[in-house]
Amino acid sequence: MNLQEIFPRWMSEFRRFQNLKSQIFLYGNVYDCYYFPVNHQVAKTEEELQWSKFPDIETLMRRYLLNENYEIVAYFDIIDGLEVHSTDEKINKNTILKFLSEDNKKASEDYKNADIRQVVNNLDNVLSFFRYLVANKSKLSAGIINYSSRFSMNPNSLAENERRIFLKLLKAAQEARTIRTPEGKKNNILIFICDKLNDIPSWLLLDNPLTKGIEILKPDKSERLRFFNVQNQFFYHENVEVDQKEIPDRFVNLTDGFTNSELEDLIVISDQEKIHINNIQQIVDLFKYGVKENFWQDLPKEKINNADNELKKRVMGQDNAIQKSVEIIRRAKLGLNSIDQKTPKSKPKGVLFFAGPTGVGKTELAKSLAELIFSDEDAIVRFDMSEYNDSNSDVKLIGAPPGYVGYEEGGQLTSKMKSKPFSIILFDEIEKAHPIIFDKFLQILDDGRLTDGKGETVYFTESLIIFTSNLGVYKLDHEGRRVQNILYDDDYETMSEKIMNEIIRFFTTTLNRPEILNRFGDNFVVFDFIRPPVDKLIFQKNMNVIKQNLLKQKNCTFEYDDEFTNLFLKHYVEENLHMGGRGIINKIETEIKNGITNFMYEQEKSEDLNFRVFIDANNSVEFELIA
Repeated sequence: MNLQEIFPRWMSEFRRFQNLKSQIFLYGNVYDCYYFPVNHQVAKTEEELQWSKFPDIETLMRRYLLNENYEIVAYFDIIDGLEVHSTDEKINKNTILKFLSEDNKKASEDYKNADIRQVVNNLDNVLSFFRYLVANKSKLSAGIINYSSRFSMNPNSLAENERRIFLKLLKAAQEARTIRTPEGKKNNILIFICDKLNDIPSWLLLDNPLTKGIEILKPDKSERLRFFNVQNQFFYHENVEVDQKEIPDRFVNLTDGFTNSELEDLIVISDQEKIHINNIQQIVDLFKYGVKENFWQDLPKEKINNADNELKKRVMGQDNAIQKSVEIIRRAKLGLNSIDQKTPKSKPKGVLFFAGPTGVGKTELAKSLAELIFSDEDAIVRFDMSEYNDSNSDVKLIGAPPGYVGYEEGGQLTSKMKSKPFSIILFDEIEKAHPIIFDKFLQILDDGRLTDGKGETVYFTESLIIFTSNLGVYKLDHEGRRVQNILYDDDYETMSEKIMNEIIRFFTTTLNRPEILNRFGDNFVVFDFIRPPVDKLIFQKNMNVIKQNLLKQKNCTFEYDDEFTNLFLKHYVEENLHMGGRGIINKIETEIKNGITNFMYEQEKSEDLNFRVFIDANNSVEFELIA
């Protein structure tokens, strides 16, 4: 039987190097529980394997090493101290010093009349003990030292006592002996368990043929499938058969990135909430988001059917963008966002990339979608990417790692997602973000999750992700000057092509990250300029809001007619249409809202007025009372 196919990947790697190295550093997923086939040495078929659960890495490694005929296995951590396990009944915690003294002259000098409590009273003495242990010439020995990340405050700037500790480790690696056993030569070995490999000084590992770092990854697909096959009997069943055709694959795909402990949490949730494993999606959602309700599934079909009309009331003249957005919503409602993949992944519900001129409704459409889906415009989580333009911007998004300033605060993005897992995430003007941020975008688009500075996983699988950009409105000419790329006179097809060419150039040349461009796929939506008659519709919409508010707040009747509308658009808006709807609103602000304010201020009273606005012979905006 091929052990490479049976063991977790990291254990296969450990087994491969345990007789080649004298020190191995295990890092990564080191606080999990673990499953291992304790009878792998005698099992003849995979069906005969007995998978046992080990509550921690220390218990697993001790059992494994003793099964591998290591005669002495010593374990130390700075909280519980030293443990000694041996296949030799004469060797234990109280006699280990005698054994080492008989084996090593230097140890006999150090441990003359010594008590084991003196050995473990400080880290320097502990490492001397392990140094003698792996240097012994008669018994195959292994030492396990946990929480090695706590040996120093900063591995790149060691205090003198810390430097001595790591130099002693380097010395121990050089002195470790090879022992002859019935199975052949084997190394005495020291195993260090640490959070991250860079918690250890690089000079201890760099170009050192005696050491090896092995990352303990979270369970891969084969391990999660094995977990399902062994443990699915413990999920809530209610006398209903498990759908063995569909559920194993769904379980594996939905639990991508889970630890073994988190996989076991699903069993607890299933049992507590009485949810059958056939409803694994609901179990996983409860684990990720803590709520049973799914806004996407509960979204009324009638609301989606009428989405086109509702969105067009708020965002005018952008029918292409609205159509594309509604398609994404329909797909999300039906859960078909990964229908084109053989093994659906935990990706966001949908991704949209809004491009085009400024002020044409990109942000407004995102807000409108939030209102449509969640009945709350505040369900949109907006990030102005111009605020994330330095090399530490990723820390602002996901949070600082332990020991760094800002750790307690957490990341702005990850914190928001924890509180609002069902939401629309708007990354506004992404071209202004630092290139390091695009690595995080890639993770979100690919995996639908991020790990924050505290090591907690945040999921985006119930979110709609919208990116906006003004890329392509301007470009650099051959002399490096910023010049206008699109013109108001361009038709939509010409303008769209120019913008897409600049977007492609940005990702492939400026960023040199074509893989990010590919992740957006066909989800680019280019917004058009605001053109007649849309300008008139936007103007009338905003004027009617002013009318309604004046009546409601001041009991004032405010009138305007078609002649005024046409003249105002001609003299105040026409030349500014390249500024989009925002240009129209700005003109309403300066000419009409300010004009109303001044007009009402000049009256004897500011309530119960009837007045109108008009354009005089000088093309100025004027107001007058009407009977």
